[in-house]
Amino acid sequence: MNNLESLNARFVKSLFHAYGSDLVPLLPEIRNHNVTARERLGLSGGSTGNADCGFLYLLVRAFNRRSIFEIGTYVGTSAIAMSLAARNNDGTVVTCDPEDYGCLPESVKELIRFLHMPSEEALALLQRENKTVDFVFADWAPSQQAIERINELSTDDFIFTAHDYVLPDDKGVVAKKLMTEHYKRVKECTWILPDEEPVQVAPGIELQQCTAVLIPNRLLADWV
Repeated sequence: MNNLESLNARFVKSLFHAYGSDLVPLLPEIRNHNVTARERLGLSGGSTGNADCGFLYLLVRAFNRRSIFEIGTYVGTSAIAMSLAARNNDGTVVTCDPEDYGCLPESVKELIRFLHMPSEEALALLQRENKTVDFVFADWAPSQQAIERINELSTDDFIFTAHDYVLPDDKGVVAKKLMTEHYKRVKECTWILPDEEPVQVAPGIELQQCTAVLIPNRLLADWV
């Protein structure tokens, strides 16, 4: 591996080397859901693309995530990608959104629980149910209240990811700032930020377009 590459590139390539053979056959299924769901609803864009969905799959799979929480379901593309990885870990995805687009297919509903509510309410519900969370994908900047709930629900090896980390002030940038200020274990973690271009991991396959990752240092050490 090229030591002159960014931390992000080295990390993504390490994950793909370990689990890319499982991911590649699933990419057409993930993309097909994205395209057909948006076409059916007449939506022009906004759903997480294959580069970031594939990256999320690798993160969930490589780090054996079992209790995944998503902020912002939209048409469900990223929830599906994460659920396809979580099923290998006996894990599930809880995804929440104040708006229900009704796009989650029956085939994954055993793996994905949809909560038709804002993230603060969804996290409070999980807390009442005595659940824990070991992975969050935020496709919307979490409020301070939501982060306080994450502090209470998160496991010691918790990983946080935020979509649309695009400078200067897209929602992923805001999410990073808020988590840096309010997440209780931030000093034990490292932020991995996307490069200007996605990482080419194989001919015709690019991953990690605009997702920021906050990962415990002890987990990261084995992959870079």
